[in-house]
Amino acid sequence: MNYSAAMTTVRQKLADLNVPPKRLKNTVYEEREVLCDRHGIFKQRCRRIALYGKGIETKTECPSCLTEKLSQLQHAESEQKKRRKHHKIKMLMDDLHLPERFAGVALDNYEPVTPDAARCLKLCHAYATHWPERLKRGGGLVMCGKPGTGKNHLALSIAKHVINEHQSSALFTTVLRIAREFKSTWNKNAECSEAEVIKRYTQPDLLIIDEVGVQFGSEAEKMILFEVFNTRYESMKPTILISNLALNELAGFIGERVMDRMQEGGGGTLAFTWDSYRSRGAA
Repeated sequence: MNYSAAMTTVRQKLADLNVPPKRLKNTVYEEREVLCDRHGIFKQRCRRIALYGKGIETKTECPSCLTEKLSQLQHAESEQKKRRKHHKIKMLMDDLHLPERFAGVALDNYEPVTPDAARCLKLCHAYATHWPERLKRGGGLVMCGKPGTGKNHLALSIAKHVINEHQSSALFTTVLRIAREFKSTWNKNAECSEAEVIKRYTQPDLLIIDEVGVQFGSEAEKMILFEVFNTRYESMKPTILISNLALNELAGFIGERVMDRMQEGGGGTLAFTWDSYRSRGAA
């Protein structure tokens, strides 16, 4: 149902009751008191139009009934929007490809074990809070450093935030997964082309690429990663890169140009230099 159009009609009927009726030719106007079964007596306007020898009569409705109807339509529209929003969020969460291990992550349940960890959490909160601006300007993030320090936790928490709060699309993947998809297009019986793979990774509002620099990769993998990143950069689409490499090692892998571009549009680099949660637990 088009609730907006229905509400416009009801509002117009209520507005018409507050102004004198328009006087038209061949029209007789009458105002009388009638009984509404629910709200009692109200003044009803009747208009009879003589047209081609026939009489056409219109009557105004009970204003209290109209007001109730408007309220019901507003409530129904609100419920419809909630259902649509819930459905869209569910679809976006499915499209995120969130690993089961990180199903429960959120910015609020990340434990900053050091001052540097607290700083990274604060910056991720700011990034998520200002997502509309980041999306408009294409600003991304680089998360690099020791494994087990919560990089995936924070990145995927940001993704869940932009989905739930802004219904923006997001996708989590790895360098190796992207490389495999690209390499599959080189087969003569490939089901899709390189351009289609590029499009798949360019479409989401936010792309999170994990395992950047695993075993330092092949030159082909570096070129593929750059192609995906550069296409998103030119399209002003934010990207989050996650790597277990140190900052200088990562710069050597993806290149200074990519590192520089990741700082644009309100982006930044977060260095995770403290010991992993697992090693702390063992200690």
